[in-house]
Amino acid sequence: MNRVPRRSSFDVRRASCLVRRASCVVAVFTLLPVAASAAGPLQRYALVVGANAGGGDRPKLQYAISDAERFARVMVDLGGVTTANEIILRQPKLRELTEAFDLLSRRVTEGRRTAGRIEIVVYYSGHADEKGLLLGDDRYSYRTLRDRLDQIPADVRIAVLDACSSGAFTRAKGGRARPPFLVDESADMRGHAFLTSSAETEAAQESDRIQASYFTHFLVSGFRGAADTSGDGKVTLNEAYQFAFNETLGKTVDTKGGAQHPSYDINMSGTGDVVMTDVRQTTATLVLGEELEGRFFIRTTSQELVVELYKPRGRKVELAIDPGSYEVRVERDKGAMVARTEVVDDARVVLDPKQFGVAAPGEPTRRRGEEGPRFAVRGRHRLEMRSGMWRKGSNGATIVTGTSGLDAFGGFGYTRYVRENLALVLSVDAFGIDSGATVGTKGTGAGNVGGSAVSLGVRWNPLKGDHRTQALKPFLAVGLGPVIGASEGSFVGRTISTGQATRATLGASVGGGFDVHVSRSFSLGVNAGYNVMQNFAEPVGLRDNFNGPQVGISLGWVFGKGY
Repeated sequence: MNRVPRRSSFDVRRASCLVRRASCVVAVFTLLPVAASAAGPLQRYALVVGANAGGGDRPKLQYAISDAERFARVMVDLGGVTTANEIILRQPKLRELTEAFDLLSRRVTEGRRTAGRIEIVVYYSGHADEKGLLLGDDRYSYRTLRDRLDQIPADVRIAVLDACSSGAFTRAKGGRARPPFLVDESADMRGHAFLTSSAETEAAQESDRIQASYFTHFLVSGFRGAADTSGDGKVTLNEAYQFAFNETLGKTVDTKGGAQHPSYDINMSGTGDVVMTDVRQTTATLVLGEELEGRFFIRTTSQELVVELYKPRGRKVELAIDPGSYEVRVERDKGAMVARTEVVDDARVVLDPKQFGVAAPGEPTRRRGEEGPRFAVRGRHRLEMRSGMWRKGSNGATIVTGTSGLDAFGGFGYTRYVRENLALVLSVDAFGIDSGATVGTKGTGAGNVGGSAVSLGVRWNPLKGDHRTQALKPFLAVGLGPVIGASEGSFVGRTISTGQATRATLGASVGGGFDVHVSRSFSLGVNAGYNVMQNFAEPVGLRDNFNGPQVGISLGWVFGKGY
């Protein structure tokens, strides 16, 4: 089974007959049967890998690399991994992964000379099948992965595999779906534990709403303090797994991809658990007070979802986050409320119910079988008909018969939405300019003048918030492309032209406007801008260029599934 996109009631990405990302998260930790010396400090090393492409006809993942980057960041921020002890690979080849394991092994070997205890964390997010990890057209087998882990001279080995079919990694050891395991916190465990976020036959999913896989999203949220149920400021592997288990199951039970049931296989002696993160290491802390209750969503000003959790009344939760401005949304049965706060360095910001005074719409969700958010456009396409006014001015002409400055234009455009707030646009317009006999400061003429323009440009939506729920989509736009002028008749000015003539130059446009998406498939638009171009090598009719303002309206058809 290949790891492929899925959709769900929580904006889960999927293709109807493809299984997205059985985010079969495997956490493996194995301890050497030799006791660590208490003479030196603990050192932790990390190898983090993200790969969106899995080769062949497998669909490209959207969040595997960003999942890896988020995991790596929290390990450095709170997990005791220094930047010098961290290796990050983005879309690596098989050779590069092999070399990274060699480098990790050398570093651990060197670290044993001074460290009293060595721990390693290996994380992979990407495609996989029942035999191993898929890196492009290559496969890194689970047997090879296990052998490499065994060869590294560390006291504790932790591996997290966020990939499809990695349940096969535990199946060979008899793993099955179980509730979260419980162990005492200590440091004398020996053995191994294989953890997966879904059973062998289940698919796990990634979500557009959280822009991550469910399990990794909640695992990282747990590492930042959401999983610290003991309130001691430390998040153990057990606490993080329990939190991710419960949240993932709860979020996927009604999705089109189906519920995910994390499982594990443990073979350990001794007692204890591994402390994954220490929330007290951070310099900025956001505290959800004991009186608060509900599902919380903590976002940056750019709407990046940093932490998500359900918090019961009576429990205080301390979250380790970066200094900055945050929007904190809480949802309860009675509705949603929002508080905005500034978290500064070397400070603890405590939120209480009095600070949640602004009503807010709920988080967008959908039931099984429904399409994505109604106005989501990322990955979709649009064809539009355009018409309006392109004002070229009178060109100093006096009308004898006919018309100068026709101004009208018409054309069509194609839009490719690469992000919710960014699109590439190709437009083709034709316009009329002069018709009939004219006399002006630049000469005299009798005939017709017209032109066409092809422009390739970019549109950017400056609004903040969740663009997928916004029907009104304003934009700023720039474009560049050829402008062609054509004349037919007789014209006497700076040059003399008779018959038909065609000239070309390079033009640019800048402007803005807004689109109103009246449904998921149709949009209406208004735009205004200014066109500027180099003068033609020779006049077209009596005109050196077609510079001037442009105002138009459009009717668009939006299509494609998006992602």
